[in-house]
Amino acid sequence: MKSATAFLRLIRLPNLLIVAFTQYMVRWCILRPGLNGMESLLSQFCLTLPDDGLHFIMSDFDFFLLSLSWVMMAAAGYIINDYFDVKIDRINKPDLMIIDKGIRRRVAMGAHIVINVIAFLIGLWLSWKYNFLFFGSFIYAITIVLLWFYSTNLKRMFLLGNLVVSMLTAFVPLIVALFELPLQIRENGHCFFITHTNLNSLFFIVAIFSLFAFAVTLLREIIKDIEDYEGDKENGCNTLPVALGISLSKKIAASLTFLIMALLAGIQYQQFARGEMNSFWYFTAGLQVPFLVLALRLFTAQKKKDFTVAGGLAKLIMLSGICYLFLYNHFLMQVLHANQ
Repeated sequence: MKSATAFLRLIRLPNLLIVAFTQYMVRWCILRPGLNGMESLLSQFCLTLPDDGLHFIMSDFDFFLLSLSWVMMAAAGYIINDYFDVKIDRINKPDLMIIDKGIRRRVAMGAHIVINVIAFLIGLWLSWKYNFLFFGSFIYAITIVLLWFYSTNLKRMFLLGNLVVSMLTAFVPLIVALFELPLQIRENGHCFFITHTNLNSLFFIVAIFSLFAFAVTLLREIIKDIEDYEGDKENGCNTLPVALGISLSKKIAASLTFLIMALLAGIQYQQFARGEMNSFWYFTAGLQVPFLVLALRLFTAQKKKDFTVAGGLAKLIMLSGICYLFLYNHFLMQVLHANQ
């Protein structure tokens, strides 16, 4: 039982659940209502739509496999990261170490390989089934390779590791659209309006969501590097705090926070102009206020535990952004019903 608990801690089970949750939210709260809206609109202009209307081309089971494969790659990434971070973790978080305490190194490496192989085979099969063989297999291969090199080299380089993790996090929601939307074009591309207008709009919405994930992850990675300053410096890592100092890194993190807030304010301006007051107030209470609290904590943070709290707050903000999709879906369904 202890080994099982240690393994679940090693693969960061709560984070894996967030990965799956994010992908299902994109599927059911962005793509599904978007397809419903297109079906309602296009029924007036396009007589050759499928008899059963617009629907997901990728089956629910295949989407489960798609999400499972990304969860597995993330789990393998966490394992290999801890595997190569043993020396650093002895300084940064000795009480939370799992490798060499709860899980032997040989077992961890074996689990990393097996999980990655299964994830890649799932991705390869889905890519072949939906005729994305080159594209799909490349995405899976490059993700696995980047996670490996992040753990061995990239995370020790100035900002590069932070950018790689942020990019891979942004791909978690984006991959849902990258699989489903080309299938819609292939299946229903006879209708120009579907191909060049509405599907592009859906992809743009998912891309904005992915950009938010990228920015918040980059912010959290910088905060985490400040938290891990001592161990990283001792082991020769050239992270942002090691290279520029903790004080300047705090200012950079706070500036990034204010930049994200400004971009969200631009979206809120559009929400206010369109009368989407529920979304406006959700952004204010669920995102802007927590971001402001985070910025203030960054300015006043002095001890390691202060940055631990700040990193946890950044994760909660990310979860709040994901949960907004419930409200977004509700808004789209109201618009759809009003137009019927």
